Amino acid sequence: MELSELAGGLRVPKICVGCWQFNDNKSNASWEAQSYEVSKSIVDKAFELGLNFFDTAQGYGGSEVILGKCLQGRRQDAIIASKFGFREGINTPPYSPEQIDEAITACLEKLQTTYVDLMQVHFAHFLKDNKECIEELKRQIGRGRIKQYGLCNYGPNNLKSLFEHDTSAASNQMGYNLLWRSLEHEVLPICREKKVGILAYSPLQQGLLSGRFNTPEELPEGRRRGKLFSGDSTKMSRHGQAGMEKEVFEALGRIRDICSKADVPMSKASLAWLLQQEGVASVIVGCRTPEQLEENSKIVKLSDDVVKQLTEATDELKAKLGKTLDQWVHPDRCD
Repeated sequence: MELSELAGGLRVPKICVGCWQFNDNKSNASWEAQSYEVSKSIVDKAFELGLNFFDTAQGYGGSEVILGKCLQGRRQDAIIASKFGFREGINTPPYSPEQIDEAITACLEKLQTTYVDLMQVHFAHFLKDNKECIEELKRQIGRGRIKQYGLCNYGPNNLKSLFEHDTSAASNQMGYNLLWRSLEHEVLPICREKKVGILAYSPLQQGLLSGRFNTPEELPEGRRRGKLFSGDSTKMSRHGQAGMEKEVFEALGRIRDICSKADVPMSKASLAWLLQQEGVASVIVGCRTPEQLEENSKIVKLSDDVVKQLTEATDELKAKLGKTLDQWVHPDRCD
C-alpha cells in the first residue's frame, strides 16, 4: 500500500481503517451492532492487506477498547490515531491542559498501549486555550505518550487562530467526498500551504457513493441526518434545514453515468477521485466485513479526464453547499 508522509515524518497508508463501527454489539445512528469477533476479523484483514493505520476516538463509544483488544500482540506493527473530546456528549466543555493529560491517560489504558501515533483534537472548541493546550500536546510528544498531534473538523478561522501559536499539526481530519466538497473553498488551500495533510472521513458519504441508492427513502434513516437531506427526513436530524436532495441525486446520476462509461465501479472511482486531490494524505474507510475492506483497498488510478468529469458532475452541488463544513448541526461548528 502506497504511503503518505504527514508533517513530523509520520508515514501512513493511503487507506485508513475507520473504527467508529467497533462498537462491541452496541448500535448507533449510523451503524448496526458489530461484534468483537467481526471487528477483529476486519483488523486481521487490514494487516494482511498492509493497512496498518487505524482511526478511533474517545467519543466513539467502546471503539478504543475494542481496537486495543484487536491489536494485542501486534501493537508495534500498527499506527493508531485517536481523538479527545465528547466526554459529556455534544456539549462537552473545553479541555484544560490537565484534562488533555487525563484524556490521553484514559486513551492509553483503553487501547492497552504506551503511546498513540496521532492524537487529534476532535473539534476546535474542545480546547480551552490554544497556546496552553498545544503546549500540553507538545509536552505529551516529549514524554513519548503521543508521536504527533493532529486536528479534526478545523475550519479556516480556527486553523488561522491555531497557527498563530504553532504550525506543527500533522493533519486535519475532515468530511470530504464528491458530494461534500465545501473544504475546497478555504480549508484545503490553508492546509496545503501549511503542509497539513487531510485525512478524509466519510469518503463514500455513508454509502451514497456506493451506487446502491437511487432515492432518499432507500437510505437507512440514520444516514439521512446530515445537511444533504431535509431536516424533515428523519427525527434524528439536528440541522433543521431544507437540504439539497434533488441536487444530490442528480449529481449521483451524473457520477453513475461517468463511471459506467469509464468502466469503473462508482465506489472505487469515488475513493480514487479523493486520493487524486492534492493535499489528501489518507482516506478513512469504515467497513462492516473484511471483504468490504478488501474491496475498498483496491485503489484504481483515474485518468485526468475522468477526474475532471467527476469534479464537474458535482460543481453545482458544491456551489449550493457553499462553505458549510459541519454536516450535522446548525450553526456550523467547523468555523
